Amino acid sequence: MKAFLTHLLLLSASFTPLALAGPGHDHGDEKPVATNAASPRFDAHSDTFEVVGMLKGGELIVTVDRFATNEPVLNAKVELESGSTKAIGTFTAETGDYRFAGAPFAKPANHPVTLTITAGKDIDLLSGNLQIADPHAGHEHAHAGGWAAWGKWAGIAGGAVGGLLVLATLVITWRRKRQRPASLVAAISTATVLIALASSSAVAPPAFAGPGHDHGDAAPATTGDGPKREPDGRVFLPKLSQRQLLVRTLVAVEADHPRAVELIGKVVMDPAAGGKVQPTVAGRVEAPKNGLPVLGQKVSKGELLAVVRPSSGVLERANAGAQVAELRGQIALAEKRLVRAKALEGTVPQKEIDIAQAELQASRARLSAVGGGLAASENLLAPVSGVIASANVVAGQVVDAREILFEIIDPARLRVEAILHDVTLANGIESASASADGGKTAFSLDFIGAGRIMKEQALPVLFGIRSVAGNPPLSMVLGQSVRLTALTRERLKGIMP
Repeated sequence: MKAFLTHLLLLSASFTPLALAGPGHDHGDEKPVATNAASPRFDAHSDTFEVVGMLKGGELIVTVDRFATNEPVLNAKVELESGSTKAIGTFTAETGDYRFAGAPFAKPANHPVTLTITAGKDIDLLSGNLQIADPHAGHEHAHAGGWAAWGKWAGIAGGAVGGLLVLATLVITWRRKRQRPASLVAAISTATVLIALASSSAVAPPAFAGPGHDHGDAAPATTGDGPKREPDGRVFLPKLSQRQLLVRTLVAVEADHPRAVELIGKVVMDPAAGGKVQPTVAGRVEAPKNGLPVLGQKVSKGELLAVVRPSSGVLERANAGAQVAELRGQIALAEKRLVRAKALEGTVPQKEIDIAQAELQASRARLSAVGGGLAASENLLAPVSGVIASANVVAGQVVDAREILFEIIDPARLRVEAILHDVTLANGIESASASADGGKTAFSLDFIGAGRIMKEQALPVLFGIRSVAGNPPLSMVLGQSVRLTALTRERLKGIMP
């Protein structure tokens, strides 16, 4: 019987509820994962400044930047006020931030912070909240809440099951053994004790540890102040990293902007401010007194650039010689006829005398023209003032008629001719901008007009280069390709890049 009661006692003890550890409780050998908490911080901004404050290393570190461009504000006056605390930040040149004592913000609470920033003529007032969390919040060994309630009901259920099993065992034993009353009383007393033990174990709820408790060898926690990618895909980049990377921003404003069209064009000459020098006859080039002009040389309108001595063949010179000899004979006869007429003056009508004089003068003029044509030269003059853009001649060179010897341009009055494939935009262009050096130097263009004849299935449009301080970009040369961005009168709502 004693062995039987002992088995019953062990059976009831097996239903004692277990003590379970709460989340984060691990008293074994396994080390928990270290947390990645960021330092407490606050931020605020206005149209002028943007501030970020971070409590770290016993100091409140505040960075001040321009809100529009993210440019650091250095050597400014930053005044802080939080409750009864008033202080002026100490500027740190190495990191470009302002530092305050962190002792007033050590207590876990919501600390309102007001900053007064004075940078040159700009003065601004910014406010924010520095939330300091309680490091012990949620770490007490509480026996209430979800875990305690679960343990209570588990204990009650275990005790009830244990009591029922004890009673069932007693009944079976009494029927089989037909025990004496005293033995039955002893068994019932023993069962009563076991049920009481089970009930007491059910009433006493198991002890559960609070979240975050770990009494094992925990690894030190790391901070989350470095650059990282957030779970939602965003990137956290601290101000120190932004300054090292020279990150700059631009305020995006949605508005109505003109529609832009990209075109390809080339630099051409302004017909009103440029010209070409060509001889009208073939001949040999002779340098003037000051020599032939060179590339880049400035010339004035009417300035002598070169002399072309006409060249003629043997047959042409023979014909010219024959004409000269014939004219000289005609002049000699005209002179004799005029002398005889004057000797008979009074008897010869005056009309014959005048005719003889006219024939003599005409013969002499023809002789002068024919003789001068053989030795005459053509002077090539500058048609406009400007700069020699091209020179295709040297002294003694034989050139043909209408051959281009010099080109003169005015660098301040160049043009850009572009090709427009959408002819419907020809009358809707307002202005344009262009770049000829890969975007390094951009300049503005004024729309002049569009052609009315298609060239290679496209319509040529002409733009004037807007001068900057009287001179266009020095990199502009004739025939140079440029990339244009033309703005039309059509308006689109969006953000200008």
